[in-house]
Amino acid sequence: MSASDQALWQDYVQRKRAERMSEAAQVWQALVAAGGTPETVLALDFVHFGRTPAQAEALRVQLAQNYSVSVESGPDGYSLVRGTTRPYGITLTAADHLDWVGFMCDAAQSHGCVLSTWSLAAPSLGATFSSEAFEAEG
Repeated sequence: MSASDQALWQDYVQRKRAERMSEAAQVWQALVAAGGTPETVLALDFVHFGRTPAQAEALRVQLAQNYSVSVESGPDGYSLVRGTTRPYGITLTAADHLDWVGFMCDAAQSHGCVLSTWSLAAPSLGATFSSEAFEAEG
């Protein structure tokens, strides 16, 4: 990758990280507004995308230490890394959730990937809170 391409990629990754952190705050606010608390048991699902299958596989290997994770072909030649805590539930505080999103952004970046979306499913509330609902336009 040329220096110019690398600079563009880094700018893109940093912009996406800022967007994901903003979405994290909004996802948490939606969870709380629906009655969620740090004791609410959640299933966490997520998707990353990578430019190559090798990058996606490297991220899958890292994340497989704590999640059920798979790699699949995505649109436009990208590879998708899908993961979940299912069938297990987790509990999070607002700070834990924000830290998790930051970690996922950093882990993805370290393998040339980007955190795309995630959701928190709260069976006790009968609701799912997805980052996609808060994605910035453009």
